[in-house]
Amino acid sequence: MTDKHAPITHRNDIGTTRGTDEGDTVTSYRVLSTIDKIDSELLASFGELPPDGYTRGASAFRYRAFGAAIVKGDTIKWTENRPFFQSEDINTYAGGLERRFPPLPEAARRFAAALAVDPQIRDVVGGEELEIGVHQMRVTASDEHNGYPAPEGFHQDGFEHVAVTCIAQRNVNGGVSMIAPLDDPEQIVLDRRMQPGETVLLDDLRVRHYVTPFTPKLPGTAYRDVVVVTFTVTTA
Repeated sequence: MTDKHAPITHRNDIGTTRGTDEGDTVTSYRVLSTIDKIDSELLASFGELPPDGYTRGASAFRYRAFGAAIVKGDTIKWTENRPFFQSEDINTYAGGLERRFPPLPEAARRFAAALAVDPQIRDVVGGEELEIGVHQMRVTASDEHNGYPAPEGFHQDGFEHVAVTCIAQRNVNGGVSMIAPLDDPEQIVLDRRMQPGETVLLDDLRVRHYVTPFTPKLPGTAYRDVVVVTFTVTTA
């Protein structure tokens, strides 16, 4: 069974959490439609991703590429051969390591650049100059192993904002996206499976996020393709 991506027709979802002042609320996440930025070349490129050598277990379940860039206004300058690092406090699964991944294919760079200059994202992220990190990932499941989109559990990524886009999914049972405020981890403010063409833009300083494991709906294999873009403002 194949989940084809279809146009997103609902209005954008906006989630809030409590601010620092009593009674104050701030936007903690938004769900945006970005299906217009997905093309056939991007879809096909996920099938060429190599295994992520930093996962645990006997079966490879995650395939990955990574890139980083400086964004100045509408100009994107990609940096080459940059490693990815998270502290163990942020990532208990694979933190504390300088991880190196193969470079992003051109189609993934184009997609990330389009997100980075999209006004509906820049209005939230702010800043004239940004550093972005871009992770292209396919997570797989089969009759022999589950798929683990977030093996570290509920977590932050260690940046100011994070945009997670579901690009495609096939034969997936599970893979539910969840968001909880840092100050009230028992309150789940988002709890649903994202559809291809949807982007969740998170305030990474205020919430933790998670995606549940998944299995194939029907016997065989399943996969979930995402692009994650992290944002850090360097010049306001």
